Amino acid sequence: MMSDHVEVLGPPPPNVEKSQTMYHNIRPNVPEEFRDDPLYAKASAQDHLDAKAAKQARRDHRAAMVVAAKANQDRRGREDVGLSAEEVPAKKRKAPKK
Repeated sequence: MMSDHVEVLGPPPPNVEKSQTMYHNIRPNVPEEFRDDPLYAKASAQDHLDAKAAKQARRDHRAAMVVAAKANQDRRGREDVGLSAEEVPAKKRKAPKK
């Protein structure tokens, strides 16, 4: 019934960031007989630049979010949200059963 309306999709395009990570971080730990697998292939120069730009943009965005969160805390008049080691309440031990 529903099989008439189902389209068969092709595989998604390769993720250049993931392929770069696989080549540089994972491939050195892969046994020699599997290193020629396309999964561990070196990305092209353009893919390398694209992945590097995406990582840099993500890093910049995260830094901007930290600044915005800090400004929001300052605007609300709060200090640090987290508790320091001295402020964390000690866990109570359960009394041993007799």
